[in-house]
Amino acid sequence: MNIRDNHLINEKTVLVTGEYSDRGELWSRVFEGEDTFLVRKTPIALIEETLLHVGSDFLGARRSSKYLLSPMRMHPISVNPQMGILMFPTKKIKSHSCVWFSLIHVKSTTRVGINLTEVFMSYGHTILIDMTERAFHTKHNNAIKLQEMISRNLKCPLFFYVEPKKGYYISKKHSDNNFSLEKK
Repeated sequence: MNIRDNHLINEKTVLVTGEYSDRGELWSRVFEGEDTFLVRKTPIALIEETLLHVGSDFLGARRSSKYLLSPMRMHPISVNPQMGILMFPTKKIKSHSCVWFSLIHVKSTTRVGINLTEVFMSYGHTILIDMTERAFHTKHNNAIKLQEMISRNLKCPLFFYVEPKKGYYISKKHSDNNFSLEKK
């Protein structure tokens, strides 16, 4: 198992979610390109460290998001506006089961059940999340809005294309704390 002490979110980061270590510590499960690994930090700490490296912090990024977007809960976060890296959460940010999606890597969704949605991402990854498709689209659209506003304010259009490849199918049962991973 690949475990790292430090890591910075970058343009290949597809998603970040919490996963408990064998000792019960909340770490980050990172999907980056075709790879996945654990980082010995919570998802919030991982995002905070990345923001600090680009001259911001988590509270500042949240405050900016709240300023630019209408009042809402669970704001998206611009992690690196020059690179077009924007993350949005699926649940309350302190929830261990919150999944942080990178906006540029979300390709499409499919409703699987009343409160289950499959999200198809770059590099062939698919994740099954406990959320309605409509709620996911609302969060996704808010992230797009924030990205457009920041891009317009910076006067730099952002275009990314990532070639999808075979990835992981990521799912979680209600009774489990961690996601299970299955190579496609």
